[in-house]
Amino acid sequence: MPPWKQYNDTAPGAQPGYALALTLTLPDGSQQEVRFDGIEGDYVIDRKWSIVDSACGREQAFRQSAVLEQQRLFATWEVPSQQQKTRAVHFLKKLGIRNIKVRMVAP
Repeated sequence: MPPWKQYNDTAPGAQPGYALALTLTLPDGSQQEVRFDGIEGDYVIDRKWSIVDSACGREQAFRQSAVLEQQRLFATWEVPSQQQKTRAVHFLKKLGIRNIKVRMVAP
């Protein structure tokens, strides 16, 4: 099993092979599922092996933030190193996302 897969599967509340999905209602009324890796208390958890500032990464962050806002929830991104935590904090700040916090959880 790849290390990133094992890391994601051990998130709090994770069920390997199953992703927690929240429903995002888009401006046109259509719906889209937004996936997370687990849940812990009042926070949904998404584990990130690495933070990449790409169009795909930005879109995912915006989708996650939007569904959290609609559902009145908060999330935690868990990353494997201090370097990735620093990247994630700067990435979310750059995007103006405030309902996702970041913490380091070693693999």
